[in-house]
Amino acid sequence: MIEEYTKEYWLNELRESAKFLESLYRTIVWDNELEFKTEKAVFLGCYAIRKLKESKLLSTELSGFNTSLISHPIKTEYESEDDEKWSKKYHFGQSDKHELALERLCNQFIHSKIYSPFVPGGLGCMGFFFASDKEYKKRVYYVQLIKIISIFLSVVQNKKVNLELEVNGANVSAVNLATHT
Repeated sequence: MIEEYTKEYWLNELRESAKFLESLYRTIVWDNELEFKTEKAVFLGCYAIRKLKESKLLSTELSGFNTSLISHPIKTEYESEDDEKWSKKYHFGQSDKHELALERLCNQFIHSKIYSPFVPGGLGCMGFFFASDKEYKKRVYYVQLIKIISIFLSVVQNKKVNLELEVNGANVSAVNLATHT
């Protein structure tokens, strides 16, 4: 349970995580330590949001916040080998749009069986593939990094924040990040 008197510390942590995550757009050298720091920021951010909601320290507007994302279905004909790469198990040529409630989205990350940053060659992190231990047998979700950053900052600001991406060649950044941090 998060108490009112510690809420600000959790919000400051979310703000710092959002800034860190936004810097991933410009990080082209991806290594194990950076992947660890990224997963930690996402996981702890989602955990903090869920605990703030459970503690009734989020506004009703934010508690009912939905996020648009896509999913890719599992291959029904696929015989799963435990040691095979998770990405071979899904139809990436097929996708469905979903709206996940804030708590459900956070739980997908907190209970993730699949968590994989999407880092295309020559670019920074663009988003995440993920699925909870319950969902991975049906689908894997994909969410853009900018949406995770926007969610974190929405909680910090206690109002919906929509960040916009600016793309200039290989340089990608959130144009209005400074106004929300």
